[in-house]
Amino acid sequence: MVKSLVGSKVNILKMNIKISLKNISLYCSLVFISIIMLYSGITKFVDVFQFINTLSYYKYIPNQLHVIIGYIVPILEVLIGLLIWHRPLRNYMLFTYKILIFSFILLLIIHYGSYMPYGCGCLGTNDAETIDYLIILRDGICIIPAYIYSILAKQRIFITEQT
Repeated sequence: MVKSLVGSKVNILKMNIKISLKNISLYCSLVFISIIMLYSGITKFVDVFQFINTLSYYKYIPNQLHVIIGYIVPILEVLIGLLIWHRPLRNYMLFTYKILIFSFILLLIIHYGSYMPYGCGCLGTNDAETIDYLIILRDGICIIPAYIYSILAKQRIFITEQT
């Protein structure tokens, strides 16, 4: 009987450790997304005209949309970075974040080998870059925290429903 009590306490302890690691991973994912979006949006706001000029190097974006995209994208990025912490809007912000990152990765893939005089992406160097697989991979890594959050949040709901 004593062994069963000790065994059940060890199992409860293991479950609590797993749950707390999931909570830490969830929190870290949100922090990463928030920091990336805030950094990206604010750096674009600081020199919005350079960002609009950078858009002209992406051949498949119509010229009429450069100014609109130049102002909407930084606003959207800052909103994602801030509103991801508001629980009722979190899933919408994650969805918007995924679409934004996927769109950008697709744009990079289409322009593979192109020369970008101001760099590219929210993790760009702000120096001249040529789009290659490393740049696509660098920006593609940004999507991982959103999927980590989505997977762990579903598991977290499942655990709380079981107990």
